[in-house]
Amino acid sequence: MASIERITDRQAVEDALCEFDRIGRFSFLDKYGFGEAREYFLVTETGSYDSKAIFAAAYEREHGVRLSNDDFSGGKFGAAQWLADLGYTIQGLDSKEGRLTFDAFEAAMDAFHLAVENITAAREFVTGRDFVSFYLPPSRQYIAMFPRGGTRPTAWVNKGYVWFRNDDGTQEGIAFPYNKLRDGGRNSRQRRQEKAERHLCLTPGCGMLLPPSGICDYC
Repeated sequence: MASIERITDRQAVEDALCEFDRIGRFSFLDKYGFGEAREYFLVTETGSYDSKAIFAAAYEREHGVRLSNDDFSGGKFGAAQWLADLGYTIQGLDSKEGRLTFDAFEAAMDAFHLAVENITAAREFVTGRDFVSFYLPPSRQYIAMFPRGGTRPTAWVNKGYVWFRNDDGTQEGIAFPYNKLRDGGRNSRQRRQEKAERHLCLTPGCGMLLPPSGICDYC
């Protein structure tokens, strides 16, 4: 493995998350040379992201070095923990201590204190889907939901939306009626994304953040 420095610039991570949103999960993974995450996901108000690939993209922005999948660990002694140290919530790092586990969604929702305006939408999402257990992580930032026969969650209820993974691996989000992050219909990440896109290289297939000179270092 290569000698990896920590990343200290949260903006580099935010820019990587914006790019992920802009070009889509599979294009992002293909661009940076990573497979789909199986255990560790960076979770925000807009969804879940493959943490190892996000770390690599942020690392390249901060240090100017492109990492391969074999250069570093993605788990609790590597990318996932380093991102957690920057203040991000990482699904998969939670220890069982402090985790609240429930057999019923209603009990999990009561513990989560979901806004009254969003309860009906959350119930409608769960109805008809075969979830059999639920948990709140120590951070209490979401409800994770396990399908019958599943070994890991496939859906996450957050304060203002639900994010879920389809059988084919694609991911989708549904906004709840009340979302304090909205601003004229746009959430905070969308606003950051719009700002970042004004400073991205327009070369097809690139999309890297431009330096102050306005000239891409990679093209």
